[in-house]
Amino acid sequence: MWIKESSEKGKRLKDMYSMSGIDVFIKDRLPEGIDADFVFNYVSSRLPAHLIDGVDIIYIGQFPKMQKTGINAYYEDGAIYVTNDQSNDMDMIDDIIHEIAHACEEMYMDQIYGDGMIVREFTAKRNNLAVVLQDLYEIPENFTYKVEYDKEIDNFLHKGIGYDVLNQLVVGIFPSAYAATSVNEYFARGFEEFFIGDRKNLKNTCQVLYRVLYSLISTED
Repeated sequence: MWIKESSEKGKRLKDMYSMSGIDVFIKDRLPEGIDADFVFNYVSSRLPAHLIDGVDIIYIGQFPKMQKTGINAYYEDGAIYVTNDQSNDMDMIDDIIHEIAHACEEMYMDQIYGDGMIVREFTAKRNNLAVVLQDLYEIPENFTYKVEYDKEIDNFLHKGIGYDVLNQLVVGIFPSAYAATSVNEYFARGFEEFFIGDRKNLKNTCQVLYRVLYSLISTED
């Protein structure tokens, strides 16, 4: 029993890991019940190695940008930052894969957005959602055409409607409520669904996004 407890404690206190050759530094301790080895091995097993090439290092912990903005994770200059405040292994896996998606997006920007098809698909979906929302909410003026991140739209979706309600309203349109935030989050949430979610549903509801993600599997620099 003592050996088992000591081993489990050692895992929680270990601060350096490797994921597909990427150094992972745990700055602040993870909650009990989070198996970091499982998390990083799971991510490595689900994603083709070339789609992670844009990530240089991963940091786990609490960081000023998170505390200022309330976000759980972000990608910046080749580094992924993920909060250590995780509910379970899959919660942490979701965060990491979502930010890998943004690194991948940066690396394959032209292949993803070059022909404008994803932007057109996203815009059409925003218009479809506007039809659903128009009798219930006051929709921001730029909602149907602004595809980049916009704070007013983000606040409208997150605070004005709320993701719990929005998740019900976007069924058959977007993969999730958060995917409606911007075309970049549309791609990142689709990336999550493609590799660790409901790939069949993604193929049925987001045909262009699905085709682009499928093409990335065989793309290597």
